[in-house]
Amino acid sequence: MQTLDDLLASLPARIDQILSPSHLAAMAISGSAPALIQGGRQWRYQALAGHVTASAELLGDYGVRAGDRVMLVGENSAALAVLILALSRLDAWAVIVNARLNAHEIDALQAHCQPRCLLYTVSVSPDAAAHSARHTAQTLVLPGVDTVAISALDTDSKPEPVYADPARQVAALIYTSGTTGQPKGVMLTHRNLLFIAAVSSRLRGLTPSDRAYGVLPVSHVFGLASVFLGTLYAGASLQLVARFEPAAVLHALRDGLSVLQGVPAMFAKLFDHIRRSGQPLLAPRLRFLYAGGSPLDPSLKARIEQAFGV
Repeated sequence: MQTLDDLLASLPARIDQILSPSHLAAMAISGSAPALIQGGRQWRYQALAGHVTASAELLGDYGVRAGDRVMLVGENSAALAVLILALSRLDAWAVIVNARLNAHEIDALQAHCQPRCLLYTVSVSPDAAAHSARHTAQTLVLPGVDTVAISALDTDSKPEPVYADPARQVAALIYTSGTTGQPKGVMLTHRNLLFIAAVSSRLRGLTPSDRAYGVLPVSHVFGLASVFLGTLYAGASLQLVARFEPAAVLHALRDGLSVLQGVPAMFAKLFDHIRRSGQPLLAPRLRFLYAGGSPLDPSLKARIEQAFGV
């Protein structure tokens, strides 16, 4: 059994390096295996790595520097995933915020973190498109991925120090919900995120044959580290979904989803949809189910276990 020291020693230096040839080889991941799924499109591991490199070069040419804070206003999508990994490649900080926040909330977070620029996942999120329009952002095409929007550079934004040691280098800045006060920015290093990803993937027993459902927002640490990075760390495929829709979950389960993670409210809405629509719950490949993020009522837990049989 691998020790904690062995696990830490085996982690890549940066989060984008989960797509590196050395990591793929170490984890026996085929470069032709599907990494991301969105709608009817797939991005395979080797191709995804190329798209991340191209997007990093594009952002670097635009003026994003090592140590810059770059605010990503978006919802779950291949574009958001690629932007996070591309900023990692540049040693920049990804400040990931949910596009469904209102204008006042978005502007308050922008004023707090003072980003070099903002990017918006306009093609998958009407809310991101609305924020983009408010900020008069311009169109930017991520090669092989999607169209996003990018704001003008803030020439007054000062970059953070860049450390050679990934244990000290920040990869992402995630804001708390602010339920007990003002939202607070939590700095997560590459080592923080990769440790969570590695442990999560092992606890779930993920393999390249798995397909996980990516509906938990990547703007929260669980969706970012455990679901997104944890799935790719193990070489499984991640089906990215911008918003929870019960009918879409049922379709994904019928289509071969093997890992489903959500919050209790999601499962309650799923059962309500089944009751109202009469649609059957068929999950032929499901083997791992997780409900977290808030207290799970014992009666709902019993319903979940009985319905899914896991």
